[in-house]
Amino acid sequence: METAGAKPSYGAGEEEIDLRELVLALWNQRRLIILVTLMALLAAVVFSLLSPPVYRVETLVELDNTDPESFKPNEAKEVLESRALLAKALEQLSLEVDPSIFEAEGEIVKDTNYIKFSLEGRDPEETTAVADKMLALFLEERNRVYREKLAPLKENLEQISQDLERGSIDRDRIQSIIASLEKEPLGDIERQLYALQLSLLQSMQAQERVGLMVQYLSLQDKLSSLHPARVIDGVSPPEKVRPRLFLNVAVAAVLGLMLGTFVALGRTWWNRPATGEGVEAREGGR
Repeated sequence: METAGAKPSYGAGEEEIDLRELVLALWNQRRLIILVTLMALLAAVVFSLLSPPVYRVETLVELDNTDPESFKPNEAKEVLESRALLAKALEQLSLEVDPSIFEAEGEIVKDTNYIKFSLEGRDPEETTAVADKMLALFLEERNRVYREKLAPLKENLEQISQDLERGSIDRDRIQSIIASLEKEPLGDIERQLYALQLSLLQSMQAQERVGLMVQYLSLQDKLSSLHPARVIDGVSPPEKVRPRLFLNVAVAAVLGLMLGTFVALGRTWWNRPATGEGVEAREGGR
């Protein structure tokens, strides 16, 4: 006895293609899969052969460290990547080429004052020459600012050095005065008074000299730790980065197989006999 309102159910085998049918369907459609894959491979080969080659050169740039508190590597990165720097380099090299064929990129090395600079172009020799010129122009401007910031420090160091030298002259003069007082026919009280005053003056000069020496050594250490911007490694030999024939062919093979498989399964599903709801759905789509 059947329950009222119960709907007939179909088994899983009636609704899905089992594994054996799937393998058989792919085997029957193997020519289609191979054709689609070959077309994808052919397209990848043609694209790789017709695309203009792109070469890359790169180097590592160390920025100056005159002012660690206001150090902004992002600004240097933007300058290296700027079209203005590229245009100036092309102008000085007298290269009449389209600037858009070059692509400059700067990458800040984390927690350092290093920038990895790379330039891509279509001609290996031109790309190397343009990269060298861009770096030269960048360093020229960067180090001009560096020298301007360094000048006051050197002036202060020179002034302190002169003050220390004058202090040495004054100390010798005091020693000469003390020696002459010992020869003068002065009373004991006068001699003691002069000696006390000169002793106080020597003590003040000694303290001042210590302070000047501390400033001198501090400035000297700071100057010795500073350095201008510089290229750590020379520009690397140009390396071809695009197009990559073998990579493109490998990707095309995978995509071609996937697309061919989907097309084959779609044709199998569309052409296989169907009943019931499947027929109605197919006829409704026509």
